[in-house]
Amino acid sequence: MGGCSADIKALLVDVTDPGNPTPGMLPAIFRDVIGRLDAAGLAYAVVGRIALTLHEQARFVGEIEIVADLGADGGERATEFVRATRSRFAAHMDLHQCRRPITLTLRPCIGTIEARLLAEAVTRPWFGVPAQLASAEHLLWLWCRTDAPDHPADAAALIASGTVDLCRVRSLLRETDDDEESGQRRLRLAIGDAVLSTTSSFSRLMTERRTQLDPNQVPVWRLQGAQATDGGDR
Repeated sequence: MGGCSADIKALLVDVTDPGNPTPGMLPAIFRDVIGRLDAAGLAYAVVGRIALTLHEQARFVGEIEIVADLGADGGERATEFVRATRSRFAAHMDLHQCRRPITLTLRPCIGTIEARLLAEAVTRPWFGVPAQLASAEHLLWLWCRTDAPDHPADAAALIASGTVDLCRVRSLLRETDDDEESGQRRLRLAIGDAVLSTTSSFSRLMTERRTQLDPNQVPVWRLQGAQATDGGDR
């Protein structure tokens, strides 16, 4: 299962205030950020829910999250980059000017795994520009290493979609996990949640299907069995 940026656009509406233009500005801000990264020749990968849509169904997005190779002074460069973006789109990114601002998170890549994350990013036309999106495996690896509130649900959804190589994710976690194996534990929990959600969806589908069936209809397999029995009795 995969999606496209058009799926995200369809969700960029403030349901409490349909006239609020800020959610719909996310594509324009995204294009501006990607254009500046490309112009600077920086390797990067989009992560978070924007990248999730490449591998699973779209969800509402209010944040642009990017990991980039920003060099030795990466932290300062990222801070300046974000500050400049907020200044350009202050009406939609400044908490003092809008109720629910769009946020931008840009941070330098750390370690060999994140360097691979950038190298293995998937190029797709996203919001009208070619963008580098993180692979399913690296997305799940990132989520299993952090405890952000929405990560468990997103990780379970990604696993349930069937687009991620869990063996690869386990291998990545073995390379980077701490002594307590917190990442592996989060992965196991996400797998369990994915199984439960899939089972629940299947059960709901079958229940809905049963309500649509004619209670007087006899299944074909039962008719065939009855005919076979009658033929054997003759």
